[in-house]
Amino acid sequence: MTLEQLISLYRAQSMDDKFAVGGDGKDVFCSDELLTLYANEAQDEACRRGELLRDSASAMCVVTFAADAQAVALDPRIVRVISARVDGHPAALVSGAEMDMFYPNWQDDGARNRPTHLVSGMTTGMLHLWPIPAAPGTIRLTVQRLPLKQLANDTDKPEIRPELHRGLVEWMLFRAYSRQDTDLYNDAKAAIALGRFEAEFGRKTSGRNEEWVRRGSDPMPGPIA
Repeated sequence: MTLEQLISLYRAQSMDDKFAVGGDGKDVFCSDELLTLYANEAQDEACRRGELLRDSASAMCVVTFAADAQAVALDPRIVRVISARVDGHPAALVSGAEMDMFYPNWQDDGARNRPTHLVSGMTTGMLHLWPIPAAPGTIRLTVQRLPLKQLANDTDKPEIRPELHRGLVEWMLFRAYSRQDTDLYNDAKAAIALGRFEAEFGRKTSGRNEEWVRRGSDPMPGPIA
């Protein structure tokens, strides 16, 4: 479905249409601009909950480093790194806590070689390299990520699979019915729409849980709901 079709389906299901029977013929409760924000939010939520987009082919999955580089930055659309290869060789994805446990002096040992470990949880949005690279190189990642671009034009389509597109409208309905101080506000309808969205994409976990996974599942503290 295109963005235009997502918005049209929302309007048909919600009767949020200036031409709807009983409407005043003047305006709608949710503008196309607001519904575009809701549609993008829906796809991001779906990808976070359902881990829908995995990638090893786009530009964000190829990260270069210079000799003596201590860390590399990750694209912010990467939710988590699943696997990695450094210059064609498998690299271990480990947390800072695991490195401290098994290689207590790893940050100060001065080792220089091809990196064999990519260390998370040390600097937000970055992976630290160990050993420190003795020469320039390339890391190839397999990742779980958010969409590469936002829906903006009428003809834009969500990146997730086509059969899941209709589920995004449920999030748009949930957000619209949750708008207080409008004629569309309805707690019961909002709950029904959210329930349908969760049935398709799963229930939300906390940002703390996601960060715990990104850090490499540090032994303590554990994730919370």
